[in-house]
Parts: sequence; C-alpha cells; structure tokens
Amino acid sequence: MKMKKRLEFKKVGYCRVNKALVNFEAILKAKNVPLAKKEIKNGQILYNGKFKLNDSQSLPFGIVFDNKEEGIIDFQIVYHKLAYVTNFDAKHQVLDVLNELNEMKTGYYRVCLAGDGEIYMRLLSRTTEDVRAAYEMMIVGSTIAKSILPKIEEAVAKK
Repeated sequence: MKMKKRLEFKKVGYCRVNKALVNFEAILKAKNVPLAKKEIKNGQILYNGKFKLNDSQSLPFGIVFDNKEEGIIDFQIVYHKLAYVTNFDAKHQVLDVLNELNEMKTGYYRVCLAGDGEIYMRLLSRTTEDVRAAYEMMIVGSTIAKSILPKIEEAVAKK
C-alpha cells in the first residue's frame, strides 16, 4: 500500500505555513520578486504585487494559496484591472472579444468580465511542494496579459 506524503508545516508567528509556501517564498527571494504577503479568510495566504507594463502602467495581481496539510494544494492567480467596461451597451461586443481571446490567446488563463465592468484574467490550478510551475504560471500570466491588453482596450473603447 502506498502512503500519501503529507506536507511539512513550519510555525511562522501565529500562522502555520506549509512547505509549498516556504518553497514559493524561497523562489520569490531568489528571483528578487517583492510581493506583499497576507493571511486571508479560511487560512489562505495571499501574495500581492504589480508587474510593470511600461513606464507609466503597472498591472496589479495576486496569487492565493490554500494553507492546508494535504499533499496537493489549490491556488489562484488573478491579474486585476485589465480594463473597465463603462458602456454596458457594448457589453456583448466586449464579451465576444473576451471569448475569442479565451479560445486563442490566453492559454491556461481565462479573461473574465465582472458585474462592475472590471475585466480581469485568472487561473485556477493545483500544486505540490514543488511550486516552480506556479511561479512560472504567474510570470507567464503577465506576458499573456500584456499581449492581450491592446485587443481588450480596443474592444472597450468601441462605442
């Protein structure tokens, strides 16, 4: 019978942190990627940051990890505020563009339209203690967002 490996936990202040999170923070430190860390509801751990798009624009994003003992943990990466739909008469045309991008350009990410008009991009996935793939998905996400922004901005600007 095969035994399921359990993640190791390290006590950090009042919060227990599993080995995957320790490994993720080690990657961030080695790559010199400064992210703000915060514990949120249900013991989840949120890392917030911004990717620089150009000299005047940055893209806010967050990555949330479940902080549980199981060998596989869920995580979510969200790139916020890609654009805002303010003309809701154009909502259907914008959704057509987002659907096209989701089919052809976003890979494992999905571009979504929130009820308040925010367009954001997100990924839901799972990882183990080896979080290199999660880190790489976070980095690739910024490249994907940068490449699709012109098409999104064009769709939002149409009247």
